[in-house]
Amino acid sequence: MRRRGLGLGAVLALWLLAGAVAQALPLRRGVALSRWFEASAGAPVSAAELRALRAAGFDHVRIPVDPVSLGWSPQRGPTLDDARLRAAIDAALAAGLDAIVDLHPREQTKQAIERGGEWADGYVALWKALATKWKALPAQRVAFELYNEPGFYGWTGGLAWSRYQQRLVAAVRGVDRERVLIVSGRKGGSLEGLVELAPLDDDKLVYSFHYYLPYVFTHQGASWMRGDEWTTAGHWRSVRYPAKAAQARLPHTDGGVGRDRARAEIADYFRDGWDRERIAAQWKPLREWAARHKVRVHCGEFGTIREGVDPASRYRWIGDVRALAEAEGWGWSVWNYADDFGLTANSNTSGAPRGALEPAALRALGLDAHGQGRPAAARQRGEPATREPRQGAR
Repeated sequence: MRRRGLGLGAVLALWLLAGAVAQALPLRRGVALSRWFEASAGAPVSAAELRALRAAGFDHVRIPVDPVSLGWSPQRGPTLDDARLRAAIDAALAAGLDAIVDLHPREQTKQAIERGGEWADGYVALWKALATKWKALPAQRVAFELYNEPGFYGWTGGLAWSRYQQRLVAAVRGVDRERVLIVSGRKGGSLEGLVELAPLDDDKLVYSFHYYLPYVFTHQGASWMRGDEWTTAGHWRSVRYPAKAAQARLPHTDGGVGRDRARAEIADYFRDGWDRERIAAQWKPLREWAARHKVRVHCGEFGTIREGVDPASRYRWIGDVRALAEAEGWGWSVWNYADDFGLTANSNTSGAPRGALEPAALRALGLDAHGQGRPAAARQRGEPATREPRQGAR
């Protein structure tokens, strides 16, 4: 591809730089360990479970952290009760997994931050303090995700988020120049929000987007989506994927939403013909944006709710999104390990034993269902076996 304004040497330098960052922290195949350090805390993930994730072929875990649940508030000051979190990071590293530490504020906290003032300033101060406290964590193995799914909606939101994210990056960079930082666009960290973002002048950033479209499939029956003003997904049942499968066996609603509104949304699902090609077409602006700015992209979340969903449809959607990300050379982190979007046999939010990873889930993710620890494509190419676990930070 012709690149205007760049000589061969400059192009080569950019390529080598991108390769160096990728080698230091690949972030190719990950899974979110949700609810461990969030408001609705679940059972800790054991060392044996972390080793099983590595053996299955994952190379990193994303650890969502609600700072308020760990004791932070702007009134208390820039500190977290992070002893358990540090132990969890060490356990992941010891299991051979790199880690994304994802500050994942709950919705009311995000709203307070996005209004500006004390909470916004306090969150910046928190990241400066954490960057100082966590600087000993190996930069080649631990990335920091600065703000999960920023909202900043409205016509002034784009500029407001761009400026605020620059403050967050500057707070960390004042202490730690080497760490990979994960940044995102506004509008819930969506693809749409990312492509309107002007990339920052920092060569150690990874640009993340979250992908769950179409909601009428991925969030069907989700209790927290009922009454949502943008989608009727929470009221739908038995929606299959791809759309042709849904047309062959029609879904139904729970009757808790207006019939005309629900019919209009499912009609859109059929008309748009949701399948892998439809998703690929929707990603075109992001492909072009990433190529234009020469930045590294990561699909930081994607997944489908479990309860009541046709398993074949669920894993086909997951497989399609995963395959498309890999075709672009983008890493991914699936949502999530063992909760309502989980990959284990007994995924739930009730606290019951999680069980083993489902073979169908591993196949959809291109991983080895027999514990060989490499993606299927890598085995076909004859690439070497999984790396040995490395000692975690102390």
